[in-house]
Amino acid sequence: MLIGLGGLAQQADLPMACIGHTERYGVKGFNGISDFNWTITDPDGNVLKQGTDYNLLARGDSIDILWREGMKGGIYTLTVVEHTDYGCTGNPYTVNVVLNTPEIFIPITNNIPDQVGVCIGSIATLDPGEGFVNYLWQDSSTNQVYYTGESGTYRVRLVNPDYSCSYDITEVTVHPLPVVNLGNDTTLFANQTLVLDVFNSDFTIYDWSTGAITSSITVDGQSGDQFIWVKVTDVNGCSNSDSINIFAANYGNLRIPAAFTPNRDGINDLWEFPAPYQGQDLRGYINDVDVKVFNRWGKMVWSSTGAYKPWNGKDLNGRELPMDSYHYIIIFTVGDKKYEYKGSVTIIR
Repeated sequence: MLIGLGGLAQQADLPMACIGHTERYGVKGFNGISDFNWTITDPDGNVLKQGTDYNLLARGDSIDILWREGMKGGIYTLTVVEHTDYGCTGNPYTVNVVLNTPEIFIPITNNIPDQVGVCIGSIATLDPGEGFVNYLWQDSSTNQVYYTGESGTYRVRLVNPDYSCSYDITEVTVHPLPVVNLGNDTTLFANQTLVLDVFNSDFTIYDWSTGAITSSITVDGQSGDQFIWVKVTDVNGCSNSDSINIFAANYGNLRIPAAFTPNRDGINDLWEFPAPYQGQDLRGYINDVDVKVFNRWGKMVWSSTGAYKPWNGKDLNGRELPMDSYHYIIIFTVGDKKYEYKGSVTIIR
């Protein structure tokens, strides 16, 4: 009778062998008076070679098969014939053995998904489960759990308490983080607005510091300085974020020109206020301007209300004022905020 390792012969399930193991198979005949001839064929019908693929023990009642790397996975057929010293030949006895390989295997577990995806910076945890006598990963690690942060194919050989073996294989994919860009830090003036739009068809979640959950938000210059961030999550479950500083123009700290030269030479003929702020002309954002100019004795010599108007150095009657220093009060609104400036300006002729 042919006996497989662990007494697996003649079971309803085929005995299994594991690549990389040497297994012993044997028969019981007439003790000491018989020789045994073995024929072992692979799944393609090729005959294994004695001395290379297997070795006979004693008179052949047992053999050791080296299930070496490179052998094809699948069903191998073992046939043995007994020849006694009395010239008798027995009937061939045949049994099939399944060779488990990483390519073709009969699973004894399937706890690891076929595909595992993680994000850059995260670690994939590969765990075939408990209850195995031996774990052998592709890099010779023997731990139950395998950790990796790199893409690739990962394989583990598992041996159960019955000393049957199998392989579990999974493909680990490390996904890049989504790219999200809010742009450079920006200064907004008055009612000026900026749309921050990070839409991407691969993004599934948008989480803004403002509480919005849409792909875009609008910020304005009347809300003061703002630090805005957004966190996005893509279809692979990977997240990334970006931030931007929104600076609001400081209308409480503008520069009012201290002098002008109304001599009709085309250069600095008008008192234009305020001076440009960060290279931006702010007069288009100022409304309801109330300006009063007084001479050194406190007499009002020029005023303007309503829309912004520059001063040409003339009094309320249109006469040119002499070179001197004059005091001013400027009150203007930007949006719903009011600002007041007091100071002196000099007419130079």
